[in-house]
Amino acid sequence: MRGDIGWQGATLAIVLFGAGLVVGSYSHATDPVHSTVGERLQPAPAAPAEPATGGTIYVPVYSMLQLGVANRASTVDLAATVSVRNVSPVHAITLESVRYYDSVGKQVRDYLSTASTLPAMGSVEFVIQRSDTTGGPGANFLVRWHAAQRVDEPLVEAIMLGQSGNAGISFSSRGRTLTSPSER
Repeated sequence: MRGDIGWQGATLAIVLFGAGLVVGSYSHATDPVHSTVGERLQPAPAAPAEPATGGTIYVPVYSMLQLGVANRASTVDLAATVSVRNVSPVHAITLESVRYYDSVGKQVRDYLSTASTLPAMGSVEFVIQRSDTTGGPGANFLVRWHAAQRVDEPLVEAIMLGQSGNAGISFSSRGRTLTSPSER
């Protein structure tokens, strides 16, 4: 009968599928991604004496959430990606610092070792792996930036993703410009 592959064909298909899974898992075994800084940012030139504009943006992130299901305290771990987008179609901006803080306000990570230039209409991402719960449910980022020309402030958002059983969890939070001066 045409189209009947038999048990030998089915066995071969299963073996090939399994081999593909094994080979595929090895080809993607890389270090965890923590940012796209190396790909997208260049070291910034010396800062102008008086930048035309700049500020600090606070971004809430959640590396875990309490589920509160069935009267028991359970948590779900979340991956988070913080995206910084330069909305100026003409001028670059300089990212002075991108710092990650935990729920009690202790700095966990500094993503930039030196001030870096984000080109016009460019974006860069900073990633918290799902397995990294050091930030806790009240984690946050502070993004300090400036520009030599008057530009709109960058758009900074966080996207959180996780899974609990069959349910996927995803939500976002938007950064907020701080009005009081903060540390450099």
